[in-house]
Amino acid sequence: MTERADRLRLLKYYTLFGFFVIGVVTVLLGQVLPILSSRLGLNDAEAGSLFLAQFGGSLFGTLFAVKHARRYGFVVTTLVGLIFMIAGLPGLNFSNFIVCWSAIFVYGVGLGLTIPAINLLTIETTPAEQQSSSINLINFAWGIGAICSQPFVLTISNGESLVMVTLLLDLALLVLAICFFSSSRGFVDHKADEPSVDMTNRIWHRPSAWLFILFGFFVIGIESGLGGWLTTYSESLPSRSINLTVIFFSFLVFGRGIASIVSRHLSEGLLISICSATLMIGIFLIVFGEGLATVGAAIAGLGTSAIFPTNMVRFSKIFGPTATRRATPLFISGILGSASLSWLIGIVSTSYGSLRIGIVVLLIAAAVVLILQAAIVLVFRKAL
Repeated sequence: MTERADRLRLLKYYTLFGFFVIGVVTVLLGQVLPILSSRLGLNDAEAGSLFLAQFGGSLFGTLFAVKHARRYGFVVTTLVGLIFMIAGLPGLNFSNFIVCWSAIFVYGVGLGLTIPAINLLTIETTPAEQQSSSINLINFAWGIGAICSQPFVLTISNGESLVMVTLLLDLALLVLAICFFSSSRGFVDHKADEPSVDMTNRIWHRPSAWLFILFGFFVIGIESGLGGWLTTYSESLPSRSINLTVIFFSFLVFGRGIASIVSRHLSEGLLISICSATLMIGIFLIVFGEGLATVGAAIAGLGTSAIFPTNMVRFSKIFGPTATRRATPLFISGILGSASLSWLIGIVSTSYGSLRIGIVVLLIAAAVVLILQAAIVLVFRKAL
């Protein structure tokens, strides 16, 4: 028991460091998009197709994540995902659109493998009363990485070359892969074995459960859309020195730090409702608040912060602790939302000649999130 406890303790440190690096990689495309657009001569619609590559790869990775987890465990699944990221990132340095698109798809596969594996590993190795706090903590680490992504790219790339950016990220991922490999030797983590008799077998046979699918589609889609396009949007504002992406992720991290504390005192439904309303206000200010885009980015970051991790905990409480084994559709819906909304922003922006109008897509999505949240609270009020 002592050896297992020591390994679990090490894994917690590895997952924190891992989610920090993964946070950098997840939002990397949004930060390098101006460089890639300039090098490859892309308009907003073509640039938006690169998000389809990343999230298409993530979808592919997530579909295989559960299969690998069932056979090898969450640690080994994470290791495989890290290898995909290491292989894909160098392709950002090529001047051929197809090569770049393919490279983004490859490291997207890695993200699709590692993000659900680490989330589920955390939930299943943490006591029920600490799950909400632990999930918010690792996603706090992800947010720190997301904050560092833009200044990291700006400092290392000098606005032109991505060679050192991808090299340093690959080195960090290699160190992380070695750590996960060493922890997996002689250690069998929780595997997604099929429960013999359990209500989770029928989760997705219940039409009401699909409210969670729609909810994840729009929530993760909004977060990805903001993270992917705010750097480009910042360049169209009068005060170009202020990067809205940094503001957004700074307050997202700040919000997750607060959420890890207040989640012990508020119900999941109330916390998500507050965050959903805050998110919509923030996006409204980004789009329509004259001179208030910075404030809007900060408010949107706070609003986004706790929705996804708290929703995962809520899902587990409603459908039982083994429901995490049936959570694949939640991750898939989030990936589809990320791909769809990020791509749609580029399409609308190119069609109307304004990225501001493109971001209205996210404002509409935020309104849908509020409606879905009210529906979930109403349908599952007895279980919460």
